[in-house]
Amino acid sequence: MKKFKRITVIGVGLIGGSIGLAIKKRKLADEVVGVGRHPNSLKKALRYKAIDRGTVDVREGVSGAEFVIVATPVGVIVPLVRSITSCLQKGTIITDTGSTKQEVVSQIERFLPRDFNFVGSHPMAGSEKQGVESADAKLFCNSVCIVTKTTNTKRVPMQIVSQFWNNIGARVHFLSPSDHDRIIAMISHLPHIAATALVNSVDKKDLVFASGGFRDTTRIVSGSPRMWVDICISNSKGILMSLNKFNKEIKTLKEAISRKDAEGLLAEFCRAKSMREKLL
Repeated sequence: MKKFKRITVIGVGLIGGSIGLAIKKRKLADEVVGVGRHPNSLKKALRYKAIDRGTVDVREGVSGAEFVIVATPVGVIVPLVRSITSCLQKGTIITDTGSTKQEVVSQIERFLPRDFNFVGSHPMAGSEKQGVESADAKLFCNSVCIVTKTTNTKRVPMQIVSQFWNNIGARVHFLSPSDHDRIIAMISHLPHIAATALVNSVDKKDLVFASGGFRDTTRIVSGSPRMWVDICISNSKGILMSLNKFNKEIKTLKEAISRKDAEGLLAEFCRAKSMREKLL
């Protein structure tokens, strides 16, 4: 198990805070430095012991770090990495936690100097809750973390990044950035968009009757709206493809309902039930 002298986590909300707690619990670094936009969020992170030291100055925060984890919204990752390259020591490994990968990885690989190493990551863990107060050192236990691999990805840094996620409890899978975006558009991004459409389809006055099924189906809509704007823009191609597939399924159900085709409906419901139960 590799131990770092200093790991810097940029963004100390739910994900960044949970990473910090996991690092400290498993003693993966001598020091965890947190970088945030607001002093109050850093004070909270210190109070919850997710970091050892905090700063609002990102260039100061990454100075001397061997490993930098960017746990910010997708739209911030590329410009942020660009802004810190002149402050990093040679050999520094950078990874991220963004839920889109092709645009992020390709842009960073174009400008990142060869002395540094970027390996894209996407830990498939989280909550509709926000803030370091909801962070949990066990958040990544038994979760999936996707690590991306391109022709420019160096073997040793990729191994170090994958070992890091293993060490905090995640099961690592390797995908190309394009495969990641195609798959995650279907299993993560589409559900949020579908849940958003469902909520927005209901008359506000009728929400008083919403119970367990509606609440469970739409729970994810409580996440950060701004974060989801960034995701939709960054992975527009993958999301549009997933929406086209979804629309075909909706059309099939709509036609079966209009024909009062009981057998056709039963087949669709049974197919979905069988696939869903494989997740349990």
